[in-house]
Amino acid sequence: MLLRYLLITVVLAGSVLLFAYTELYFTASALVLIALLLGYGIVLYMKRLGRDIDNFVEAVRLRDHAAYFNPRKYGNPFQGLFTAFNEVLQAHKTITIEKESVFQLLKSVMERAPFGVITVARSALVGPQDRYPILFINAAAYRLLQIPEYHYWYRLAAHVPEFVQEILPIASGGKRFSEKFINGSKVLLSIETEVIRLYQEEYLIITFQDIKNEVEQKEMEAWNKLIEVMTHEILNSITPIYTLASTVKDMMDAKGPDLDAEDIEDMRLAAGTIKRRSDGLMNFVQDYRMVAEVPTPHLEPVTVDELFTGIRTLMKPLADQQGVTLDVVALPGRHQLLIDPKLIEQVLINLITNGIYAVKGKPSPRITLASRKEDERYFIDVVDNGMGIPPAILDKIFVPFFTTRSNGSGIGLSISRNIMKLHKGNLDVFSVEGQETRFTLSFGS
Repeated sequence: MLLRYLLITVVLAGSVLLFAYTELYFTASALVLIALLLGYGIVLYMKRLGRDIDNFVEAVRLRDHAAYFNPRKYGNPFQGLFTAFNEVLQAHKTITIEKESVFQLLKSVMERAPFGVITVARSALVGPQDRYPILFINAAAYRLLQIPEYHYWYRLAAHVPEFVQEILPIASGGKRFSEKFINGSKVLLSIETEVIRLYQEEYLIITFQDIKNEVEQKEMEAWNKLIEVMTHEILNSITPIYTLASTVKDMMDAKGPDLDAEDIEDMRLAAGTIKRRSDGLMNFVQDYRMVAEVPTPHLEPVTVDELFTGIRTLMKPLADQQGVTLDVVALPGRHQLLIDPKLIEQVLINLITNGIYAVKGKPSPRITLASRKEDERYFIDVVDNGMGIPPAILDKIFVPFFTTRSNGSGIGLSISRNIMKLHKGNLDVFSVEGQETRFTLSFGS
């Protein structure tokens, strides 16, 4: 470029000298024309350079990884620039290939997932549905919903409107269970949604699965455990009743009216035993009714501090009597729970009473009642430093009538878990044998 500008300057200077000091006007005019042609060449050179720079920017914008720029096209001054352009495009191509590979991997994994996944713009649930394509839907979703391979949300909504109706209440994120007939088939769907925001647009990720078989399997296992316990308890009561009744009948058949005082006394003792065992059987049936008929909770706002104060007042005398330290630690501040205070108190009384029995014989026996908050959910922990629960029976402690105490009814934990379920929460247990047991009451947000 410098040489071209210098040449133009020399040519123009020569033409000026020829016009000024000679009469070679034709030669001077030719020099002017040459200068103009040299200037026009510079203009074309700069246009080509600008066009290639624009092409580079456009290639980046359109992700055109096939574009290539000859580094020697404009000489040494621009060789480094166009080499850098090629390196940028190659790096961009490598990043794109890596991202596409990861995307295809994730897509392949989700395609093979046993649960349904649908991703769609969140606006599709409230706006004109025909505008919104389904961004992703896997094979499990097609199978569970029994629909063709639709690519637009409005077609899916028209085919399975009952499914869409279940999503609307949790369109901002959440989880729910629904028992529905979809295309004539009964399903129990566990549906969960999550909202993510990408490029100024909100998208709804919908995951769902049919848990009907799993629930039925768990119900069958629960019934088997319940029947096993009930059979054991009923046989324990009926066997002595049957044996004694048979003995009394045989005695009366053998002696009839000739029964002496000793026989009558034996019969009286047998009748008393039969009555006691009958009372035990009646108590068992009453306990069963208690498990089956947990009262409906009457919810009201109660602060954690108020709840813990009542429990401390009720349980501290018993704990002191047994030599057990009862620590009560509430969250600072006025944290409210929407609960039935009487039912939740009953749960905590059951757990603390169990803890008092569990720490017997331990040095420095201690029970801690504490509350905590995580991700807008409240938890109440009842922790004892007793002998813990053996892993072999950990999954049985919530089965009605299962107990390891000789004088226990085996219904406290079962009722407690039912109460928590009615509060849309749960009762979980964690135990390290020989160290501690922690029962956790979790309340929904």
